[in-house]
Amino acid sequence: MTSTTKRVLIMMIGLAALLPCTGCNIIAPIYFFAVGPPEYDPEYKLDKDKTTVVFVDDPRSEIPRRAIRIAMIQSAEEDILRKSLVKDLVSGQSALRVAQTDKSAGQMSVAEIGRAVESDVVIWATIDSFVRADTTRNQEPRITFRVRLVDASNNEVLWPPDPAGRRLEVTLTPRIGTVANDSGAGMTAELQLGRNAGLALGQLFYEHLVTDHMAESGI
Repeated sequence: MTSTTKRVLIMMIGLAALLPCTGCNIIAPIYFFAVGPPEYDPEYKLDKDKTTVVFVDDPRSEIPRRAIRIAMIQSAEEDILRKSLVKDLVSGQSALRVAQTDKSAGQMSVAEIGRAVESDVVIWATIDSFVRADTTRNQEPRITFRVRLVDASNNEVLWPPDPAGRRLEVTLTPRIGTVANDSGAGMTAELQLGRNAGLALGQLFYEHLVTDHMAESGI
């Protein structure tokens, strides 16, 4: 929560104390109307002058289709560029190509991949799980991944302090389209999930509001 939100919250609580208590639920509506959705500060500020690349790593092939992975990369890139977080952003698909043509049996480090595409910093997202849309259970797709920021010059993890990475889980909700009764709609929902996951990835690095269509939750 930002300092502005905290100040408004204090002000609203003070205002509520002056009003007659006609019901116990008066504070929450006033507060939401004045402040809006929750605000989140950036968890890490990217160095604007360092060339950066988004690398989505799926070592266990959890994501069923390459298009979903590409959607996640492109969404993160578009968000980072839209917010002008860095001046030079290398295509994440070029990092994927380097990883896929690795002749060292997958022993190439993330830093080496970054250097291969001439990037100073790698935003490294590792996929932990991907739950597909299931019409029989009315189950929306869900993706879980961990994010780390790596200095490509020395393989140092710049962020977060936890070496396991910053864990995110992103799920589509019925409010943005329930699982449809055909495979085509399910595939569309999974692509949307990839885009939302990319957006959640980009949001780690700037102040933002949490809204329903982003459907993100940090764990």
